[in-house]
Amino acid sequence: MRDIEPIRAELEKFTQEMEKEQYDNLSGQKEELNTSAIYERYDRIFSDETLVEEVKNRRAYLRGPDRMRMNYLYAFLLMGYIGRKTSEVSDKISTMETRTEVEVEGRKMPFRYAAVALANEPDHDKREAIEKAREPVINEANPLRLEALNKEHELAEALGYDNYVEMCCDASGIDLHGLRKQMQNVLSRTERLYSRYFRLVCSNILKLDVSEVRKHDIGYLFRARDLDRLFTQENMMKALEATLDGIGLSLRDNSNIVLDAEPREKKSPRAFCSPIKVPGQVVLCIMPKGGMDDYRALFHEMGHSQHFSNVSAEMPFEFKYLGDNSVTEAYAFLFEHLISDKAWLTSIMGMGEDDVTNVSQFLSFETLYMVRRYAAKLIYELELHAGARNPERLYASILEDALKFKHPEYHYLYDLDAGFYAANYLRAWMFEVQLRAALDDEFGSAWWKEKECGKFLKEMWSSGQKYTADQHARGLGYYGIDEYPLVKELERKLRY
Repeated sequence: MRDIEPIRAELEKFTQEMEKEQYDNLSGQKEELNTSAIYERYDRIFSDETLVEEVKNRRAYLRGPDRMRMNYLYAFLLMGYIGRKTSEVSDKISTMETRTEVEVEGRKMPFRYAAVALANEPDHDKREAIEKAREPVINEANPLRLEALNKEHELAEALGYDNYVEMCCDASGIDLHGLRKQMQNVLSRTERLYSRYFRLVCSNILKLDVSEVRKHDIGYLFRARDLDRLFTQENMMKALEATLDGIGLSLRDNSNIVLDAEPREKKSPRAFCSPIKVPGQVVLCIMPKGGMDDYRALFHEMGHSQHFSNVSAEMPFEFKYLGDNSVTEAYAFLFEHLISDKAWLTSIMGMGEDDVTNVSQFLSFETLYMVRRYAAKLIYELELHAGARNPERLYASILEDALKFKHPEYHYLYDLDAGFYAANYLRAWMFEVQLRAALDDEFGSAWWKEKECGKFLKEMWSSGQKYTADQHARGLGYYGIDEYPLVKELERKLRY
């Protein structure tokens, strides 16, 4: 039986190199994504199927933290092994998306920037023109995405699993089928509430009937340009700094976090956090589009950044970088939720009562939309990976049924997250409500003003992702994470 410690050290170096490579590409500073070259340098690990099997089997003989470390290590080696086999295809897709330009009414723009243009375009017909320009790029990459998907399925079976779904359940420790039942309950419980609010926002913001709305309208809907007057670019960093100062988490005292808010046309429109070296080098990258959504994205990624930058340097590799990503997503949602907190809007943003009510209610609706969207994605992805026929049609049908507007069938692989990452978001939304309730009980509803709360969170963050979201929930006095507190909160906030 081989010594695992040198392998852990190599994997930490590999993770840091991968994070840096992906950051350089997604931040628009490097056109070509070349993860396959990094995999090549660590090929002796990621091409070793016997190592994957050995770590898988060793889990059974361990208990406590050692068992958790081995579980996390197995999941990482497994996904790394699969990632190695599909890295060339993945690199081609990312490089294509970075380099390709689309033309709309005589104006050329990078493919990735077109998503920013969609979110800022007030004219429905022009949004449709932008999406039509994006369509050939997505369609061109779909055969590559399908090639990678089929390879993932083949590898899952070659590793002894009945299918890809069973493999992901085993690797993540998440009961995806049980989570599906919870999300079906959420969709059922919030159906009428969502439908009513969706009709209202379509009429008030998009000036469209529900039957006219398409997926490319949604970015503009939640861009909420009418609220720009309340969420100015000039005030964004001041609001963040005031919040962090209040809770004792000032960036002035945390040199581990680097903020990249520079606008670049080839930068990913999706804000992200790159924990390049935990805890010493954590980059928060955001592509400013303007308005409230920038605030939400900034605070969300700050939750990730605070988490990773406060992990104890003494933690082993698995607890610093791996584990249950529902945990870090919950911390991100905790900070993002402040943008809809009435007391925060009054105190930090200086809003009047009417604006506070409108913003809080609109953002609560956006949370409901996102929960329903990811619930539908989970259901679709379970069907897709189980070998569903006509997946394009199935994708459009399931998402339309949940969200009440038409989805393009050609997005059936473009709108797909690897390894059921949707499950992490869904579990995080549920756990965040429970965590916030615990903070309210301990430090008051304005917990974000209490430096003792900051100390409490730092203590939680110091363990990295050693504990799962379920374990954290039990540590806070719950029996586990469930959907009812989330549903009840949304019902309460959206009730007239």
